[in-house]
Amino acid sequence: MNSIQKTLQLSWNRLKIGLRRPARLSHVFGTALSVSEEVVDGSADLLRFRQATLNDLLPDTGHELRLTLALFPQSVSSISALEMISLILLMKKARAANVFEFGTYKGVSATQLALNLPAHGRLYTLDLPEGQTQVQFPHVTEDKVIAFESGKGSLVPADVQGRVHFLYQDSAQFDESPYAGQMDFIFVDGSHSAEYVRNDTEKALRMLRRDGIIAWHDCGVMYREVTRYLLQCPLAVTRLQGTTLAFAVKP
Repeated sequence: MNSIQKTLQLSWNRLKIGLRRPARLSHVFGTALSVSEEVVDGSADLLRFRQATLNDLLPDTGHELRLTLALFPQSVSSISALEMISLILLMKKARAANVFEFGTYKGVSATQLALNLPAHGRLYTLDLPEGQTQVQFPHVTEDKVIAFESGKGSLVPADVQGRVHFLYQDSAQFDESPYAGQMDFIFVDGSHSAEYVRNDTEKALRMLRRDGIIAWHDCGVMYREVTRYLLQCPLAVTRLQGTTLAFAVKP
């Protein structure tokens, strides 16, 4: 069905719904509006990314894959349950033992990563020190509250903390050189300004081993600066449908 046929079919369906069940038009328009937001800005068009589903992260053959999840109330969870599973699968796809995270926040994603590390694995997670309000690059409006909240990493369970090394510093000032080439998987979920996304990504790539995997959160309509950067960066970035996660393999 081409675009003209789709437009005609949609118009016909809209007419029938309007005549028979007008209350359902709100659902139709709401869905259309939401999807249109994904493509209305050409510089942040989500369909320009390679697309993958959760099933694409599963191995083609072999035994069952067992994951461990720690679910938190929606009020404190910074990632969805589907994103938690996706992160773990990406980490396992990278056969990761050494993992790094930009943006600890309360520690929800850090908990998922730490729970699924091998026995000898280690997670390093970086965020601003408690009480620090001065940063090198400006934050986007949506980050100005959560970036300076107290309780960084406070939700990481006590029995998991032994696998986690907490780092406290502005990522713009962070020296990544001691970790160069040592990380198997890196999750970028810090500040969402273009300057910070670029800073965190470039440092992540220097820390990542060859064939390691880097993943980003908030690739979507809410944080278009993240989306624009990922569309312009030289990596072959894939977006996971149904999430705001994107990932790439370091060549």
